[in-house]
Amino acid sequence: MKKIKLLILGITLTLSTSTFADVAEVYTWKAFPGKTTDMMQNMARAAAIHESQGAKVAINAHNVGSTQLYDYVLRWDDSASYAKSKDLQTSSPEWVEFWAESGTNPSGELIKSFSGNNLDTTVKASDYDGSYVYSVSLWKVNPGKDMEMIARFMEAKSILEAAGARVELYSGGWGAVGEYHFVLMYDSWVDLENSFSKMGPGSAWSSYMERSASQEVIGTQTDYFTGQTVQLN
Repeated sequence: MKKIKLLILGITLTLSTSTFADVAEVYTWKAFPGKTTDMMQNMARAAAIHESQGAKVAINAHNVGSTQLYDYVLRWDDSASYAKSKDLQTSSPEWVEFWAESGTNPSGELIKSFSGNNLDTTVKASDYDGSYVYSVSLWKVNPGKDMEMIARFMEAKSILEAAGARVELYSGGWGAVGEYHFVLMYDSWVDLENSFSKMGPGSAWSSYMERSASQEVIGTQTDYFTGQTVQLN
């Protein structure tokens, strides 16, 4: 019975955030040796098809904390837009042709894929236009601790935004159930460094971390890395 209740909670969280907030799918790729340029060209071609079908596309190159990975990210304003776009892709001759062609001479390997839903229902896919430097931490929540985890994230979000970050919080959907992605976004590496410099001893962030260390453990950080948006044009 407990497992059923937890499953229902997870589904409820996913549905409540995805209905009106931006929905994302992330496909993480690693280029074969010597094939990075080919993979990026394929991603640009794929992006043109996906955007013609209603998605917003971004390509992000992982930096420190990762191993030459690239995220191909699709976003939609809400779940209705997501479903419509997915149906168009299913019946798209352009996509079938592209996938067949790229599959005959693959330029990279798909490492993982997952979906996520923004916890902020005011955020839309178009709010990600532009080029960003980012820092991402992935968290696996302990069973039954979703609300506590979100509350701590929201407190952290307020502190980090005061220090100059843009913060977006995602709950994991398919392929990432029970996960939360805590994303810090900046216009440049200089902005990231300036923001991080405000988080040292005596800062509001330092006090937050000290309090967190004395509280109940409600989740585990499973990954942490930086990256940057790659311009398609």
